[in-house]
Amino acid sequence: MVDVTSLLAVLLLEETPLPSPLPEEPPIDPSRVTPGLLGLISFVFLVIAIVLLYRSMRKQIARVDPNLPEGPGDAERAADAHYTEEAEERGAQEDGAGGAVTPDAEPPTR
Repeated sequence: MVDVTSLLAVLLLEETPLPSPLPEEPPIDPSRVTPGLLGLISFVFLVIAIVLLYRSMRKQIARVDPNLPEGPGDAERAADAHYTEEAEERGAQEDGAGGAVTPDAEPPTR
């Protein structure tokens, strides 16, 4: 019967032949490297896709009615804009009055 360890030792110690060296390839000339047909096809495809998406977007925007009724978020945005205007006016008044804010002043209520 063959001893497994001696078989492994023979296999591991056996020299493996090195591959023969490949012949020298000429260097690539950078002036001759081009994207080729695949690059052209990819570029044309992207241009066509962008044009089609642009036309579709223009159609969708043209269909939007500019006189839409108010939605649920419009009232909140209008109130926020109103409070922002009030805060800007108070800030302008405080800047005109020296910018002093008294600590006893009540905060504005909504």
